[in-house]
Amino acid sequence: MFNRKKAGMMGAIGLSAAIITGVAVSAFAETKAPQGDMPKGEAVQSAPINTAPSHEQLASRIAQQLGLDEKTQSKVSDLFEKDGKAIRKIQEQLHSTQVELSSLSPSSKSYMDKVDDLAEESGELTEDLTIAYAKNRAGLYELLTPQQIEKLETPAQPQS
Repeated sequence: MFNRKKAGMMGAIGLSAAIITGVAVSAFAETKAPQGDMPKGEAVQSAPINTAPSHEQLASRIAQQLGLDEKTQSKVSDLFEKDGKAIRKIQEQLHSTQVELSSLSPSSKSYMDKVDDLAEESGELTEDLTIAYAKNRAGLYELLTPQQIEKLETPAQPQS
């Protein structure tokens, strides 16, 4: 039924879904409800789950982690802002394609043709997204010293 190209695209779709899910779960895991002395029974309003950190917040985290000066932090923030817009656009297109794919009915006459077209489009968007992430990472590395890159690549030790 599926040739290698289609099978590869379906694999890419699955991989992109896993990556997107991982990012969403990670963002959710890092979201904390405000801590305070709330009287029992009162509702606590927390930040929206889907709120992604801004480019300034990301740059600030990296600056703190790597000890960046203000000039480099500003460059990192600009990079994240510019690349973030392009990445979000691709993610929105990919999401739209996946929603369209999931809304198709197998009882439709041209179901498999539509699935094939959307799978190909999704594979191309996944490739674009992967390249956009890689360009962003390469741009970040151009701003860092070898010591900062090493620190960035060193896995964080779990806190106990």
